[in-house]
Amino acid sequence: MLGSDYRELIVPRLDDSWKAPAVLTAGIALTVLVTAFSLLTGKFLLLLLAAAVAFGTWYLWTTQRVEYEYIISGDELEITKILAESRRKPMFTTSLKDFTAFGRLTEMPAPSPSQTVVLACSSQDETAFCADLEHSQYGQTRLIFTPNDDILYYLSLHMPRNLNFRWEKPAEDEEI
Repeated sequence: MLGSDYRELIVPRLDDSWKAPAVLTAGIALTVLVTAFSLLTGKFLLLLLAAAVAFGTWYLWTTQRVEYEYIISGDELEITKILAESRRKPMFTTSLKDFTAFGRLTEMPAPSPSQTVVLACSSQDETAFCADLEHSQYGQTRLIFTPNDDILYYLSLHMPRNLNFRWEKPAEDEEI
């Protein structure tokens, strides 16, 4: 156990869930067409092109699987982008004390043109929350992410009080 000041959550990106099957279907169809053309015409060097198309299909399909990992330790929030469950890219790090506004994405005003938007949510719907802050690297920033109830409760306890954000943990279902 890492302690009470540590939270971790991995959320898959669901906004573009149609892309992965579309890439896979188109890639397979193109690979079959190039292979059939190669075999019917007798130009067997085209089989190398079919292999390249198959590899490209696999690569594009795996890169469509994106997840975001949120790690909160103390008052620091770190967001990492995970590609194809294997490659990790640090995306964003900030202090919870830097938040100037926080709430549901659907209830917040539109971001100003000068704001940098960091999109690290599963989908931009009623489950998404956003935080406005002043970031040392990006300036005025809006962070859009999808925390769970545990992280929301932790945020309500550790964010600046002037944001007036409160979250109650849902009651646990008791087993009989």
